[in-house]
Amino acid sequence: MDATFTSPYMYWVGMDTDGASDTQLEEFNRFYNDVHMHEVVAMNPGFVRAHRYELAKPDPRGDFGPRWLAVYEMADQLAAATYSARNDGPPKGRPTYTPVPDVWRENAKTRWRIIWHQIAEAGSLAEPPYSLFLVGINPPTGASEADLDEFNEFYTNVHVGEVMAASNYGRGTRWEQSRAFLHPDPGCPRYLANYEADDMTGKELETNPPSGPRSLSVGPVVWQEHSTPWRLVYNRVHSYTPGEE
Repeated sequence: MDATFTSPYMYWVGMDTDGASDTQLEEFNRFYNDVHMHEVVAMNPGFVRAHRYELAKPDPRGDFGPRWLAVYEMADQLAAATYSARNDGPPKGRPTYTPVPDVWRENAKTRWRIIWHQIAEAGSLAEPPYSLFLVGINPPTGASEADLDEFNEFYTNVHVGEVMAASNYGRGTRWEQSRAFLHPDPGCPRYLANYEADDMTGKELETNPPSGPRSLSVGPVVWQEHSTPWRLVYNRVHSYTPGEE
């Protein structure tokens, strides 16, 4: 697993730091990057690397995404299950981390805690992606298994490639929610698309798809009836892989 975001599971922690000064944010980020991320990877079996991103472009429809996103890659389903079991078990079974600075206690608020598992990927990147375009999607309520098969067939084999071509992304991955510990109402999307760019040239697909020959396919009815709770663009703050410090 030497390529970023190729791990089969990932754990997200999304946080806001409302009211923090620039000096406090420097302290928050320094502690998160240099201390907390390292400890989370070291103290949770099967955690292999970590990345932090900052919200670069929110969803124009509202405040749907946290400012800071930490992504912890997990080696396998056992790592995800072990983390979940620790979360559900008594506090004495959980890791003990270095006490956080005042800004974390006073200004930081956790908005997301989610485990995803990967279901498809296309393309490749040589470096940890600088830019992420994250799209949460729900299939229509009441979709049958046959409907979901059609939905996923189109999503994986048509839509992802078209978005990558239209918006200059080098890699696209699809994920399904494994467990949502925390997400604001009306709940965490069932599916996630993660479109990656390895430098600042990557740009998200705008609300209105591009016109002309690169327009996006309409897709089957079950696809046309999907909902998109959020579309968010994040830029990389820091990446950490044990042994590469």
